[in-house]
Amino acid sequence: MGFLLSTLKGAAIKGFLLLLPIMCIGINAADCAEQVYYSIHIASFEYLQDANAQINALKKRGKIVFWKKATVPGKGEHYRIYLGKYKSRSEALEFWEKLKKDRGLNYYGIHEFRETAKPKMTEKHLTATAPQKPDRIQTFHPIKKGDRFLDNQDGTITDTITNLMWIKNGWRLDFVSAVTWRDAVKRCESFGHGGYNNWRLPTIKEWKTLLDTKNQCPALVEPNPFENIIVHMPYWSSTPFIYDMEYTCDVKLCPIQAYTVSLYFGKIGHQNYTKKAFVLPVRSTE
Repeated sequence: MGFLLSTLKGAAIKGFLLLLPIMCIGINAADCAEQVYYSIHIASFEYLQDANAQINALKKRGKIVFWKKATVPGKGEHYRIYLGKYKSRSEALEFWEKLKKDRGLNYYGIHEFRETAKPKMTEKHLTATAPQKPDRIQTFHPIKKGDRFLDNQDGTITDTITNLMWIKNGWRLDFVSAVTWRDAVKRCESFGHGGYNNWRLPTIKEWKTLLDTKNQCPALVEPNPFENIIVHMPYWSSTPFIYDMEYTCDVKLCPIQAYTVSLYFGKIGHQNYTKKAFVLPVRSTE
């Protein structure tokens, strides 16, 4: 009986060892331990794009900031913004007291988070996994003869014909929903992707350089370098719509409008500033 129990215990231990995460094998076990930190809950937003706008603004100031989705009783899902990662609750509270004094804030929530630390790769592990003769390193995808678009490998596309840099993702988190024209302008102005501060809405003339009405869904030139392009609603341009000089009307009948482009068929349209459309930022590289 004793021999049987000893055998079962040995088998159980071996089985347990086999269940250990593979990444922790050969690495200090302390590196795989659960880490606890505390963050200050500073705001909540109903829409993700609003949360991201706040996060981007704080990140520009060098702050550690992130969001977590949470269900708020009676209000549904919201996106909570957290500031900082502190080793103790008292340390987080001390920083909050400073914020309260400097900015007159009267709300705070200090939340505890737990996460498993990523194992540290030692020089020995890196040497074992790294290729002995790496291929030549290149920052950008090389341009072949006849290629028009350059994928910068950072979420942007450069058009070598127009010297315009476009955001590659037509539905990224910063611009995940349709907005009014004025909001679209403001969001582009505060957009700092890649360290650039001159992002803007494209003109309708710039939009036309990308269109090919022989294609559908999306009606873009080939090879199409973009991804996640919205086709069920239009995108804004920065170009105002001008009424015919012979057409007269009052402000209510002739509201301020801007040109838009629908990328299902590549149709140019126009609509009131107060209506909503999607945003694809652009900047000049010249």
